[in-house]
Amino acid sequence: MTALQQHEIKNDQPVVRLKRVTRQFGARMALVDVTLDLYPGLTGLLGPNGAGKTTLLHLLAGLASPTSGGVRWLNGESRRSAKLDNRIAFVMDGDTLPRLETPLQFVSGLLRCAGCTAHDAETRAISMLQRLGLASQMHARLATLSRGQRQRVKLAQGFALPASLLLLDEPLNALDPVWRLEVGALMQEAVQAGASVVISSHILQEVEQLSSQLVLLFKGRLVAAGSLHEIHDLLRNRANALRVRCDQPRALGRELLDRAAVTQLKIVDGELLTHAEDIVSLYRVLPAAIVAAKVAVSHVSTDGDDLISLFQALSAEVR
Repeated sequence: MTALQQHEIKNDQPVVRLKRVTRQFGARMALVDVTLDLYPGLTGLLGPNGAGKTTLLHLLAGLASPTSGGVRWLNGESRRSAKLDNRIAFVMDGDTLPRLETPLQFVSGLLRCAGCTAHDAETRAISMLQRLGLASQMHARLATLSRGQRQRVKLAQGFALPASLLLLDEPLNALDPVWRLEVGALMQEAVQAGASVVISSHILQEVEQLSSQLVLLFKGRLVAAGSLHEIHDLLRNRANALRVRCDQPRALGRELLDRAAVTQLKIVDGELLTHAEDIVSLYRVLPAAIVAAKVAVSHVSTDGDDLISLFQALSAEVR
């Protein structure tokens, strides 16, 4: 076979489409009625343990079939289509590498299976192992490597293949900050080459920084999906408290009580903490209240408008 070439995808066409997908294991529903389009770019797949993230990744990779619903790749291809060969790369979670092989044997062997010539497979493997700081370990048995080094070996086999769809299940596990940055750079390079990169992780802040799209799962259900801007709008709508640091918090509190449906108001460490059923109403009246109270404001923030708060609220809703 000839060396692999990077596949081009138009950015306005979905790489994968899921329509009303359900995946059931016996009596347990791992995914429930999920409809989702994934486009070129970096998508963060977020959710607590048991949310269905790994099951969704297995479906996206074609390693599992939906109990009901359909999955289509690259303009309508089914998973059995030969057109999908070498176009999907999957880095799974867990430490299951063959201990007696070397990193070079492992990565180049998988590239051979993906269609590379022996020379191209070795060249690609060496280049990616060096990029991930494993030049001096590439001929050592995997059993002798640290957990972080084995994690980088797994990532090397994923990034060495110029796939159109790159699936990364907990790729930042066991990596120190330096290698997290390098893996983030590799993700961005794959996106710039036209790939759809899906990263599943519990590290919310880092995924939020890396991703242009977010998909949030809870107990098998898709509860939110969209751009960072759209998700942040959802977060703002779920915020339930406004914090204002100013020189006269009591005066500002009186003005807010006159202008909005405030449910609770208190002063904590010199900050005015105001709760309302409709947090947007507080946003709208705050400037006028500040002017009327003649206060000097040094800081304004909201509670409940971050991903962790959203996870907690959604988890409570689906229990």
